[in-house]
Amino acid sequence: MRKEILFLKKYLKSPQSIGSVMPSSEFLAKAMFNSIKDLDKTSVIEIGAGTGAITKHISSLNPLLVEIDKEFCVLLRQNYPHLKTVNSCALEQLKKVDEGFGLVLSIPLINNPFKTSFIPLIAALYSSGLLKWCVMYTYGLNNPLDEVNFKSKERKRFVMKNFPPASVWVYS
Repeated sequence: MRKEILFLKKYLKSPQSIGSVMPSSEFLAKAMFNSIKDLDKTSVIEIGAGTGAITKHISSLNPLLVEIDKEFCVLLRQNYPHLKTVNSCALEQLKKVDEGFGLVLSIPLINNPFKTSFIPLIAALYSSGLLKWCVMYTYGLNNPLDEVNFKSKERKRFVMKNFPPASVWVYS
């Protein structure tokens, strides 16, 4: 099954947890990578790797891939066998982190039911010094992590060639 069909199937089953009818575009993935490459070098965790649309462009950073959906995990393991893929809830995986890392958040939190759980955890990880930076995209216009006391919060890019159009935010 092609990844787009699998993605659409997942979206139709649970639109709030998937967030879009199709995977992120190449343009959004490149914008994410270009936002990451200038940040401090550290280990990277990608949360919500899905079909690997962003992973494809950040794989040179050797990210730990965290994906809750079993079918998506199978796809990620097939396409990125050199990367470690964990089939786990992102919240549970982040609670296990014990060394500094950068976070690539491939879950648009604008309508995600776990948003209220993510934000306090991200705030705690940042204030403890474990979370060095975070790069994410959102479909909304507002800062999705405004409640977290990052020293720097910046919308770096706006990607029209994505459905829906997306903003890339960088926090450090």
